Amino acid sequence: MSTGVGILAGDGPVRPNDLEAARQAGIEAVKLRAWGNPVTDLNAYRGVGVHRFLVQILSPRPGVAPTTSEDFVIECAPVVAEFLKAGVTDFEIHGEPNTHERGYGVSWEDPTAFAEWFLAVAQGLRAEFGPPLRVGFPGLALIEPTPPGITPAVSDEEFLDGCGDALAAADFVCCHTYWTGRSQMRDYHGALRFLRTYLERAEVRHKPVVISEFANVNPTESPQEKGDQYAEFCFLCAQYDRLAGVYAFLLRSPDPAYAGLRWIQPDGTITPIPARVGRRKRMPHPAHLRLAWPTARRAYTQAFGDRQQVYYEASYDADHDVHWLHGGHEGVDLEAAEGSPIRACLGGRVSHGPPGTAYGNYVRVTSRVSGVGQVTLLYAHLQEITAPDGMEVAQGGVLGRAGRAGQVTGPHLHLGMKIAGLSLRPTSHYLNARPYLEPVRGTPRVEYARTYVLLPPAADSDWAQAVVEATWDARRFTVGGSADDAGIGDLDFRRVIAVNPTGWSDDLTAFYEEHYPGLLLIPLEAPTPEALAEALAALPPMPEVPADLPPLHGLPRAQYERTYVLLPPAADSDWARAVVEATWDARRFTVGGSADDAGIGDLDFRRVIAVNPTGWGDDLRAFFEWHYPGVIYVPVEASTPEELAERLQRFSS
Repeated sequence: MSTGVGILAGDGPVRPNDLEAARQAGIEAVKLRAWGNPVTDLNAYRGVGVHRFLVQILSPRPGVAPTTSEDFVIECAPVVAEFLKAGVTDFEIHGEPNTHERGYGVSWEDPTAFAEWFLAVAQGLRAEFGPPLRVGFPGLALIEPTPPGITPAVSDEEFLDGCGDALAAADFVCCHTYWTGRSQMRDYHGALRFLRTYLERAEVRHKPVVISEFANVNPTESPQEKGDQYAEFCFLCAQYDRLAGVYAFLLRSPDPAYAGLRWIQPDGTITPIPARVGRRKRMPHPAHLRLAWPTARRAYTQAFGDRQQVYYEASYDADHDVHWLHGGHEGVDLEAAEGSPIRACLGGRVSHGPPGTAYGNYVRVTSRVSGVGQVTLLYAHLQEITAPDGMEVAQGGVLGRAGRAGQVTGPHLHLGMKIAGLSLRPTSHYLNARPYLEPVRGTPRVEYARTYVLLPPAADSDWAQAVVEATWDARRFTVGGSADDAGIGDLDFRRVIAVNPTGWSDDLTAFYEEHYPGLLLIPLEAPTPEALAEALAALPPMPEVPADLPPLHGLPRAQYERTYVLLPPAADSDWARAVVEATWDARRFTVGGSADDAGIGDLDFRRVIAVNPTGWGDDLRAFFEWHYPGVIYVPVEASTPEELAERLQRFSS
């Protein structure tokens, strides 16, 4: 999971300066408020590269008069329907319910009563809208520090303790965190408290967490300093696997109480905050830093950032009266049988660590990686070290044997990573190595032959129906209208049948040679949909795999939103025609029958609408979570093609 850096939008329609501030900050996600932001804002933000949205269903009614869950669902259903139709799936249900202003003591008397209210709202919305909708438990107000005008009735921790059932039922969980200075932002007791309060809570342990508001609420600190702090905080959050997004508070507001928080002044002037956020450090792309697995078995026993309290206490340095670790576990732990070989993830120079530390026997290997710089990997808790101090080791060379030396509960390998120029004080400057051990996001789990029928921009649904009619039942080709979608995928065999390629403004042959080398392009001219169906039916069998393929072929040339409607094996062409009828002219979704084809591609936004997923036999959600992590999985049940077309209309504009 990649952590999207976001911002809470100001009220009313989006303004040109809003988009400019988002561009300056490199914003990847935007939080909108139902009723406060029109659905038309979505396309404006998409135009500047924003592909993730969180909509908060925030109503004043629960804080003014007793509001039942049924009343709340009736009130918000029309606006939820609008955003769902425009492609938004994630909704934060209400906000700060532990304050009187938002309903505490008015619509619910205690945390347990709110949990029951939340469960009923979630059930009502899910019954109304079905699987596309994902409900989020709302962020809570903090006792301190907090933005102006917030008065919590009970602490967030006390409130969470009474909401176990609601947390367990939510699709994701939102939280807030604030601070008043850089040291508090980095502190175990300060802004980083959310790690143990939320990520380590039993009901949340396996769920995505969204920081739906964060800010420095100190009115005396400068916008420049706040922007630098936000940049560091976003980089820190990018290390945690389960953080799905972080949203700064806030883009703009006319309220003078928020003068020190807004990114845009009332006169339209953009503060220095967005530009400072835009200069934040980024982790290298996984395609540029590939780590070989150091252990025989590819399995994790502890994630980066886990067990914050344990590592905070264990990192106390009495000589300097300081705790070195505020951000939890500073590496990843990998399963390793005692005595099994530990191998170098990268080639480089070996150095032995001093004895007497919690790491036990450990070595560091320092490497120079093109396009990345100096990378240092730490291998800890070894039974023995076999690589001599100072030697040059090759990638895959044996460094030692796995063991249980140092402070451990059993044999395993602790792997830590540092990259020169990328520092993080809360984790002693260690970074999360997991994205670099895993395959590049969207890497095919197996090799397979892929054929994509690419229709030009002007082709309407009659052309897509002709492709389905000619190929679906016999050959099950993927059908779409995106030249990038046709090219992605690190596959040896990628065939693109480009229908009427002159319909594209660019030279498709040159486009693929530059951006997707190794792809087999077959131009196909057809004056009518009927002629296209005849030509497709006469296609020859698959040719041989091309020779001399480039490495990592099929990486997308740029990020884009991808939605793939996945039909189960038993679905015939009637079902594919229903997909085309419902989505082609409005949204041009890709349609196909390959779960792998749906998952491939190194994209931030990969949504799979899985039709009747039980038709695959296996747990399809688990398939994507395991083989294609990061996919937004949306199951849709339909008993007939006509019902499917009706349900897919919810995803279309």
